[in-house]
Amino acid sequence: MRVVTYSLSVDGPPQTTDYHEQLFSSVKSLRAYNRVVAIHVFLYGEHPCEFVLGLQNEGVTIHHMGAYADAVQRIRPRASRTLARYPLLHKWMNFHKLAALQPSQVLQVDCDTFFFDDVEILFDRYSDCHYYGREEPSSRASPYGYNPDYLDEDKLFALAQREGAAAVNPYNIGVSLLNHGLWTEIAKRTGMFLSYAFRFLAGMGRDPQTREKLWPDFARVVMVDLFEQPDVADLPFPSSNLWILDQIALWLTMGHVPNFTHGRLSRDHVLQGGEQNGDCPTKVVHHYFGVDKSAFLAALSQHAPMKLTAGQA
Repeated sequence: MRVVTYSLSVDGPPQTTDYHEQLFSSVKSLRAYNRVVAIHVFLYGEHPCEFVLGLQNEGVTIHHMGAYADAVQRIRPRASRTLARYPLLHKWMNFHKLAALQPSQVLQVDCDTFFFDDVEILFDRYSDCHYYGREEPSSRASPYGYNPDYLDEDKLFALAQREGAAAVNPYNIGVSLLNHGLWTEIAKRTGMFLSYAFRFLAGMGRDPQTREKLWPDFARVVMVDLFEQPDVADLPFPSSNLWILDQIALWLTMGHVPNFTHGRLSRDHVLQGGEQNGDCPTKVVHHYFGVDKSAFLAALSQHAPMKLTAGQA
């Protein structure tokens, strides 16, 4: 069985947000080309009933995961205050739920994605390696050029070697295709994944030169957790962008999977950011990034008008 997964975490009372609209639009676009592939959505926090019903009307299986902070605490209790403040880790904490389904392949996508063709094209084309993803923008493989201030690959690979992990190319994890039971291997290492995330934050919190990169009041929470566990080994964070901490933690975690293999998704099939479709007629999905939402939707409305709100099933 092939499975497509999404994950969404919110705080506060149930109300429709941009993330709900993006996720629902992504599912609707996927279903426009494929009505049968299994879609599983993992929801943390409280979500509007109409959003949940809309997804169920599209044949989506919903997993109510409870509060994000509670889920983190169950896995990594001694650092849960810090880790729960970082909002993106939940996307890679769900694979224990998929193991029982025994899928043959898993495509994990972010909310800010939109499909333009049958998702089966990706499953058929990318089945050899354990993991496939597009290159991270500003990495050495990026067509926009390498920016070591954004992501220092030399420091990243040296860090992997120090941790006894295989070097994994910097992949953007917004569109990730997993094969050969990789979801089970990641599920076994969820604690390791969260530990890497905390060790990076610990290193940033303890160093006055990097502490300012943390969000307001975040450094204080980090230091409270560190006060209770001063033996935590810091890790130097090899990026200037805190928003890719979950990606770097995942790359290191996957580097511990025995005989791990990986490859890149082609731009012919997966676009990201501001890339356009003019010379890529066979694209399947566009990961437009939340920051590019307005420009992407404006371009989409000019070429393929479509109702995009969660209230319009």
